[in-house]
This record gives sequence, structure tokens and C-alpha cells, in this order.
Amino acid sequence: MREWNLDPAGLHYYSQRNNQIKPSIRCKPTATVCGMEILGIQLPSGPYKQPEDNLTDYMEKTYGPNSPEDWPSIEKAINEHFLPQNKPVIGPRWNWTIREALFGITQGIPFIGSTWLTKPGHVVTIIGFTTNDESTPRTWQEIDFDQVQEIILHDPYGDRTSGEYTSQSGRGNRYPAVFFYTRLWRGVGIQIKR
Repeated sequence: MREWNLDPAGLHYYSQRNNQIKPSIRCKPTATVCGMEILGIQLPSGPYKQPEDNLTDYMEKTYGPNSPEDWPSIEKAINEHFLPQNKPVIGPRWNWTIREALFGITQGIPFIGSTWLTKPGHVVTIIGFTTNDESTPRTWQEIDFDQVQEIILHDPYGDRTSGEYTSQSGRGNRYPAVFFYTRLWRGVGIQIKR
């Protein structure tokens, strides 16, 4: 079995529970910052200690109170305000297949994706997967999803692998691939480019 994992030690995990701004609902900025950190991209700075709060603060003040839950607003904030010299880092594509997301991981690119982990939806950082296929894919079409065993992710709210949130650390959670794809995958999210 082969494991693709962009953060095996969990060093780049971010929790939304310690956010100063709306910790119960700001999974999208938190998961985005997690993906940026994995890639070594400069994180949003500002008046807050945590980069996800700086991203949320800027977005709420600039684009409105609900903008941190909007992919195009996150794209605009990162690309035009925080990292204009590297533009574009995010977007403009939002819809992805699971095979495209997993192929990105084989190329060192985490996937920040919407899931059905909660009834209204919840955003996580997909950091890896395990597969019985030992080969290295050259295109997303070469990802044999039937061989994928687990999806590995950082969940900014905690560990829900048992069906409910039992732990505040969502570092490196593993879900059976078929369960993840059929019950949790929404096909919406972002890849962050280097």
C-alpha cells in the first residue's frame, strides 16, 4: 500500500476552535490557511495573532460579513490583497472531481474542500490518501479510485471519524475512501498554486 501525505507529522494543522473571530463557523478561512502553510506560502498578516483571523477580518470588513464562506471572496482576498505579487494563487475554478483533487496531492498540492461532515457543510484540508496502486500517476485520469483505501485530511473543527466530534484535534483524520466519496464529498473547493 502506498501513502501520499503532505503533512504526515501534522505540523501544519490549524484549528478553528481557537479563532478569535467566529470560531464555530470559520472553517473555510482556517482550512485555506492550513493549505497555504503546507505549501510554505506567506500567511495573511494583520492585527490578529492568527493568520486565519487576519483573513476573516479583512474579508468581513472589505466584502461583507458572510464573505469568509465564499470561495470567490477568498480567492480575491488572497490573490489581490495578501499576495498580489504571486497572483493568482487561488482559483478561479471551484468544481473538482475526487480524482483531480487526489492527483493534486500527488503533485504536492493540498485540496481545500467542502464536505458534508456537518449538515450545513464543512470545509477541510485534504492532505493525502492511501492506495493499493503503487504507481505514480502522470495525469488525474490515472488515479484509480477503486484502489484508494483512505482519504487523509485536517479537519479544523476536530475528529469526527466516529460519526460525531469526539476530539478537538482534527489532525490527520482518516476516512474510508468509498464512505468519504459517497457520503462526504461535495466536489467544491480550491487548489492553492505555488
